[in-house]
Amino acid sequence: MAQVVRIVVTFLAAVVGLVTSQQFASPYQRGPYNTTYVHIGSLLTVGLEENLDVWLPNDPGTYRVFYFIDGFGGVIPGVAYDQVMEHIASHGMAVVVPWQLTAPLNPEDKVPIFASVMDWAEGHLESKLHHKGVNEDVHLDLDNLVVGGHSAGAHVLVEYLKAGCGKFKAQVLMSPVDGVDAAGLIPIFCITPGQTLNYAMPTLHLAAGLDNLGGFSDYACAPDFLSNKRFYDALDPGSPRWSINATVFGHADLLDPYYQGALQVVEFCAYNHNATEEEFEAYRRYVAGQIVSFFKALYGGSDECVAHLAYLEDPDLMIVEATEVHENPGAVCPAPQCSWWPEPETTVAP
Repeated sequence: MAQVVRIVVTFLAAVVGLVTSQQFASPYQRGPYNTTYVHIGSLLTVGLEENLDVWLPNDPGTYRVFYFIDGFGGVIPGVAYDQVMEHIASHGMAVVVPWQLTAPLNPEDKVPIFASVMDWAEGHLESKLHHKGVNEDVHLDLDNLVVGGHSAGAHVLVEYLKAGCGKFKAQVLMSPVDGVDAAGLIPIFCITPGQTLNYAMPTLHLAAGLDNLGGFSDYACAPDFLSNKRFYDALDPGSPRWSINATVFGHADLLDPYYQGALQVVEFCAYNHNATEEEFEAYRRYVAGQIVSFFKALYGGSDECVAHLAYLEDPDLMIVEATEVHENPGAVCPAPQCSWWPEPETTVAP
């Protein structure tokens, strides 16, 4: 009986979502906020261990913060994701990307650096942004954070959360990759297959359909045994979670054209050889739009939440070919919150 009730509630929520989604701007179109981009270099900034690329609205207001750890565990310059991050900021969020070309190879070694960057941000980021020309009436909510990671960046964020929630209330895993190398030869992993992670929070998982295909080396940038389902299956079974797969795009197809093109030349990761520039641009808007919808589901009012849940759960509303699965207990708007409990040491075998 309980299962029947849940199915009925889910169906009704989907119907309401289709109706109310028409009342709000599409997450795939640029949002209403004027935005600005700021680079903060670590070399000339006392106490800051990594560079920061920041996108945020420049209209007066207080904005929630999305920390994003990019590919290779935070080695790639944040501007490689400029179109995605600027789109997110245009919908009323601040995006902070810490990175350093000399970041450690081992994702676990990045965790204390990431923690140090957030400590610095607590005391200095807002004033630094104002000093660099951001509107003095723009403020950051540094108490209700969301964290995201692409590829090995997801390994870093999972390892961080395994030690405690901090101020993070939700996570975004984008084609997440466990381990240090694509073959899994170096035995350092954040996931133990068959074992649930020791924290629970709302999660958006975005996969690319070509993640598991090999590039020039025949090694996939996100092989099945180290990526995507490995992470989704490790999430707490009682937590709200959405997994969406853009079936015809590759691991790095969300990058800006210059960086994406450079990787395509050397076939570093498998990519969609048939997609046009317009289709790649739409894919970047799709990635940004899913993250926007996740934020709106977490922090919007009830109608706004229901409207944006539809974009997470109905592939017909998505602007690229996609499949999805989700578990949202009670079919209600997810509460931004994190629960944590102790666990054994990180596994040493896949």
